Amino acid sequence: MDQKPYRPFQISGGLREGYDLVSPVHTITDARNVIQDWLEKRIRAGEKVVVGTLLEGQFIYPWVDGKNISSRYEPAFHYKGIIREDAPDKEAIEILEDLAKELAQKLNQKRVHVEFCSMYFLFENK
Repeated sequence: MDQKPYRPFQISGGLREGYDLVSPVHTITDARNVIQDWLEKRIRAGEKVVVGTLLEGQFIYPWVDGKNISSRYEPAFHYKGIIREDAPDKEAIEILEDLAKELAQKLNQKRVHVEFCSMYFLFENK
């Protein structure tokens, strides 16, 4: 068995559009379709990709409305894997940012969270 450097990544995002409880909610299948389309598009263009496991979860966060404090949750996706060894850190970050941008735009998310090794990035969809 060959030993290789461990460079994990995780991209996470909510599946509800925005923060309004009546906003449309995407499914984990919608997230999977975005990732698969992204993979295929990049491979056709001769570009590197990140391969991983898609997990369904929930984001839980505080909700403050004036003096009223509560919490909310929403369905979420987590796409995690290991960066290929032929992608230097700078290139790996660019690949992850490209996928985070695609997920944010296609799932209409304001924020997508990206973890790479011990670094954390927040992609904000304008």
